[in-house]
Amino acid sequence: MIPPDESSNLKLMIRDIENKTSDFIKKCVVLLDADRTLCALDTSRIFNEMANISFTEIKDGFVKHGYTYPGFKNMAEIYSRLNIPDYKRCSKETAKNIELYPGVLEFIKSTQEFADICIVTSGVKKIWEYILINHDLENVLLIGGTHNNIDDYIIGRYEKGQIAEFFASNGQILIAFGDSDVDSLMLKKANHAVIVVNHRNNADLLPHLKTHSSLYQISFKDYHHASIKITDFKKISKIIMDLIT
Repeated sequence: MIPPDESSNLKLMIRDIENKTSDFIKKCVVLLDADRTLCALDTSRIFNEMANISFTEIKDGFVKHGYTYPGFKNMAEIYSRLNIPDYKRCSKETAKNIELYPGVLEFIKSTQEFADICIVTSGVKKIWEYILINHDLENVLLIGGTHNNIDDYIIGRYEKGQIAEFFASNGQILIAFGDSDVDSLMLKKANHAVIVVNHRNNADLLPHLKTHSSLYQISFKDYHHASIKITDFKKISKIIMDLIT
């Protein structure tokens, strides 16, 4: 059951991460946002159509509360109206339709050799569970939550920032990937941040990263941000290895 308040949610999240990362012993941790970072689509939009969930109702919650705990809690309450079998069925069907960006699979598999990897999603976690299964990546740690009767906590902008802080406080080199404002705190606290250019050209994210000392960008569009180093998922794996050696 997802807690009613942010403080309780944070405690459950940190406790869970502590338990699940006890074997994280590599010098580097890579944090990956999911939707529009590892794929072009927002997977929840497909899920919403399949499950007949109103995106407008979810959006209204964020308009009212911003990307804060009440906004993400409102989203979880809406998703929790689905019974568990339907929630899982729609997640599984959505996952079948998701094509990851070129190079993502190779990046994750090669980078696992020298870095610990964690996918952190504020979207529908169950979709990404199935995506990982579909690509034989069940061993990748996935953090998230969107359903009261399945998940123990939810992940929003603040929580992503706290996850980054958790790993940074352990002395590990932190590299974070993201595309939007929801990822801003996570990227700000990372030693190295990788922006994946999205459908809005990261307009809500870039203002938060003006003073970041180590920025990279990956773009699958005919657009790149000026003055930010350009890379791709194949090259960034080697860059990360060079950064930690």
